[in-house]
Amino acid sequence: MKKILTYFYLLFFCSQVSATSPETMSPSFWIKFFIDRGDIKAHSDLVFEKPIVYNNDRNYINKIFLPKAEGSFPLIVVMPNCGAVDIHDRNFMKQALQRGYAAMVFDTHRGFKLNCPPQRKVQWGRMTKDAYDLTTFLSTQPSIDINRIYSVGGSEGGMIGGFLSSPGIKKFTAPNSPRFKANASFYGCAVFPYGTFANQTADTPFMFNDTDRPLLWLMGDQDTECLIDEDIKIIKKFQNQKLPIEYHVYKGATHCWDCVNKNGSKKNMTRKGKTVPVIYKFDETITNESIKRTIDFFDKHK
Repeated sequence: MKKILTYFYLLFFCSQVSATSPETMSPSFWIKFFIDRGDIKAHSDLVFEKPIVYNNDRNYINKIFLPKAEGSFPLIVVMPNCGAVDIHDRNFMKQALQRGYAAMVFDTHRGFKLNCPPQRKVQWGRMTKDAYDLTTFLSTQPSIDINRIYSVGGSEGGMIGGFLSSPGIKKFTAPNSPRFKANASFYGCAVFPYGTFANQTADTPFMFNDTDRPLLWLMGDQDTECLIDEDIKIIKKFQNQKLPIEYHVYKGATHCWDCVNKNGSKKNMTRKGKTVPVIYKFDETITNESIKRTIDFFDKHK
């Protein structure tokens, strides 16, 4: 069994059913991947060990830090995008600490530097199960308020939050683990449309029609990795069904708007069989506002 040192640590392809409408965006879509394909069993469960405290700021990944106070604290779990954990994840953690939250940056990639498709080393099912195993561990920690555990992440990390907001996903992933109170996504995609990746035969959902935990979905109108207009239509339909989903679109923001070290990077991606240019632009103002908006959202859902 692979052990991960945790000083106060705690860290597809498709069916023939379209997921472009709320009616078909069911958690059952993922059973054949999480369970039947063996995504969860591909890696052993994590082993959680004794944590450290706030002032040790070295080797910060996979460690929980506490505010400089006494008590039982709500915790924000920061999860990376499919690239390696980077300084923007640590920045969110620091701002969470300043707002009175315990915080950690959780390496959902289990030490792999990259976890981007098509060579995803750790699949969605395993990452979701790891997040729930984390809450099980946290339930043994008196300095953490187990009723107020939150998740936030960019892109992949935020899309994990979609899984964590679904009771149906939890039922076949980690039925006995404590739930996350609320979740937030920076520039996550609500759906990967048909043709996003080679051999993808249908749309793949990352937001679900049984969502029962508050979910904040933040987007940039210049993000070409996601289909923003389509995602907004889906979210509005979910809102009409009274699902607890909120969203905000930042004008001028691209994918990875908080990624200092990717500022100016360019690449091409495939969307619905077409080549789409992608550029990342760091925006400090939007970064700080999106962090504030997210923590305000968590404050609201105590």
